[in-house]
Amino acid sequence: MADAYWDAEFDTMPWDELRTWQRGQFAAFLAGLAKSSPFYAQRLDGVPVDQAGSTAVWAAVPFTTKDDLRAGQQAASTDALLGDLQGVDNGDIVQVVASSGTTGVPVFFGLTDADHQSWLDSVANMFFTAGVRRDSVVALTTGMPLVAGGMPYADAVRRIGATLVWVGGQTTARMATIMQKLKVDTLIGTASFATFFAGRCEEVLGVPADQLSVHTVIAGGEPGMGQEAMRERVRSGWGADRISEVMGLCDVMPGMWAECAEGRGMHFTAGRNVFVELVDPTTGEPVPWEFDAHGEAVYTTFTRQATAVVRFRSRDHVRVVGTDCPCGRTSPLIRCVGRTDDMLIYKAMNVFPSAIRDVVVDGFAAEIAGPLRLRKAHADQVRFDEAIPLEIELPESHSPGSTGDLGDRIETAVLERLRVRVAVEFLRRGAIPVGEYKNALTYVGQ
Repeated sequence: MADAYWDAEFDTMPWDELRTWQRGQFAAFLAGLAKSSPFYAQRLDGVPVDQAGSTAVWAAVPFTTKDDLRAGQQAASTDALLGDLQGVDNGDIVQVVASSGTTGVPVFFGLTDADHQSWLDSVANMFFTAGVRRDSVVALTTGMPLVAGGMPYADAVRRIGATLVWVGGQTTARMATIMQKLKVDTLIGTASFATFFAGRCEEVLGVPADQLSVHTVIAGGEPGMGQEAMRERVRSGWGADRISEVMGLCDVMPGMWAECAEGRGMHFTAGRNVFVELVDPTTGEPVPWEFDAHGEAVYTTFTRQATAVVRFRSRDHVRVVGTDCPCGRTSPLIRCVGRTDDMLIYKAMNVFPSAIRDVVVDGFAAEIAGPLRLRKAHADQVRFDEAIPLEIELPESHSPGSTGDLGDRIETAVLERLRVRVAVEFLRRGAIPVGEYKNALTYVGQ
């Protein structure tokens, strides 16, 4: 392992060359999957898998959605532990992980020993790219071992050789105390929790977070840390000299994208095990990996044995923000814009909650406390015919009745930027609950 890269061969391989190599793995991978997994035997029926490396044949391979996986697991035709998706014997599964269930019933995935080793290596690459080193003391704030950000993250931190301090699942006060005592220098959490936690440390410890030892903040699990105003809030709150956004999916690989020290966007770090496509979210047609391209990320796990996914529609909408980087990594650089599952409709306009957040944080960060949320009338509400209720916490020095024209200015900014109306409601500091796992800064359905 070179000091600059975890996997120098794949991190620096020209992007087109990497994708050609990956396509060369498809024929054998799909042929084996069609024999081992009842779910994919049915879906690949009629597809000439021996020619899967060709663009035309690959386009005929059907997309897979989370609902497809859920149905394949719930309506199993065999005694397989993980339903028809499973491609190995029960005895070959050494670990089970689960999607978070934030958008429906959780889907469970299995790992063979070989799968586990692949996960260790790829997720370690993500964290190494994001700044974790052997001498790092790393606080992991996830409190749920079964999900992608739990055991897989912990294993990967240990794989690098860093000191793991798994503080998740405890009270905020105890987490802060442990971090202070053990001189934690790297914090891993969601974007919203990293922001929230910094603001609570002084209340607990009597000293602000920027007087602790944290110099690197690694944030994922939700869009947001690519937004400069939020990065600056986290940077100043912790006194950090490095902010790294990361992204992965339990369905595919818990760690696949990470920012290097340049901080210009996230590199793809799972090329040894995962193929990623960019497609038009409406038509499914391929979108070239070019600067400023927008599309949905679609993944194929061409080395995974226990529960592979093929052309999995992540519902993550991404934008290509660069195609080269001084660090020498050769994958495109991306930012995540939002998720289809989170999208709301205001009259005829589609809007991501993250877009509303970006407008507010970008223009008014100095006047608000940080946490925001969009309020629904019911959990399944997507469409809004009236202005969307937007709750915003105020700093401790302010009260909801002393905001002047701030609400009007925020509503006007959102309307001008997004052509969407919001109705701002101010709350006192601490009114919006924020936990350590996927509590989106801008969206809590009620």
